[in-house]
Amino acid sequence: MFISRIFLLLLVPSCLRASKSGQLLNYDVLYELNMKLQGLVHQQKLAAWDYETNLTDFNLERKLNVDLKLASFQKEAHLNISRYQLNSISDINIQRESQLYLQLEEEVLSPQKYRRLKQIISEMITIYSTAKICHYNNPSKCDLVLQPDIEDIFSESSSEAELAYTWIQRRNAVGPKCRNLFQEYVQLTNEAARMNGFADASEYYLLEYTDECIKEKLKHYNRRLRPLYEQLHAYIRSKLRKKYGNCISETAPIPAHLLGDISAQKWGGIGPITLPYPEAFEDLSENLKKQAYTITDIARLAEDFHRSLNLSKMPHSFWEKSIFTKSSDRTMTCHPSVWDFCDGQDFR
Repeated sequence: MFISRIFLLLLVPSCLRASKSGQLLNYDVLYELNMKLQGLVHQQKLAAWDYETNLTDFNLERKLNVDLKLASFQKEAHLNISRYQLNSISDINIQRESQLYLQLEEEVLSPQKYRRLKQIISEMITIYSTAKICHYNNPSKCDLVLQPDIEDIFSESSSEAELAYTWIQRRNAVGPKCRNLFQEYVQLTNEAARMNGFADASEYYLLEYTDECIKEKLKHYNRRLRPLYEQLHAYIRSKLRKKYGNCISETAPIPAHLLGDISAQKWGGIGPITLPYPEAFEDLSENLKKQAYTITDIARLAEDFHRSLNLSKMPHSFWEKSIFTKSSDRTMTCHPSVWDFCDGQDFR
């Protein structure tokens, strides 16, 4: 949510009219705020990148310090904008940008609590990324990490026992360590939401949709999609029953560990089992291996496709600074992600 606010704030209107002791809140004032914000967000992105690509206490400390610096600026900008009389603004875009500066999110917390919140988030990311479990067939060997080991098991294994074991072990390795951290995270985010005039953090997060009827609309779309989803669910369940037998009920929900993904969010891993015409299923990964594609080759192939849609090519810094494979000389978050460093040039 924070990043979407930054993008909106950097779309500067040509002029902003409001009175402040006879002064105008004009383009120059807003532009200066936005440029300072952009510079600080760029620093924050760099510090976050350094930490997630090398999970050390030193990098975490640097990241937390930059987070605090940005939060301090957000509070200062909030006070600056709130001094103006904004009720008379009629332009909806101007109103929106002003409101974005007036919404502090977690920055409203004291520096100590804000730092603690950011530290909790970083600790949970580290636990999630680095937790290891033992092998199903060799319990004394405990070196399986989320990526690529555990994800490969869920996309390749056809053993229900191994999948159930891996699912439970992964959650045992992560959940207990994160439980107290997450509870504290919920307390702090709810406290920030109440300080901003909301009942809790969930109510605040809905603001990003800028639609007061978003809950009703989502319920409406869910009702319309539900018949299709139920048919799809029943079809997938029937295919999995043929594969795994009575461990899947004819009427109950599908066991999550059998959906081909550690989070049960993507069903691509069960494609060979569930496609209507499995003989037409082509293993793209094996095909790419046979053609000796490297990770960089795949990234450049993706770039070629997007350029064919008349999108821009990636800057030279993308190929120079991105990390495409997991490093063996340090601990890092090895989860596919796209980074915008908010300077118009650095993308990784």
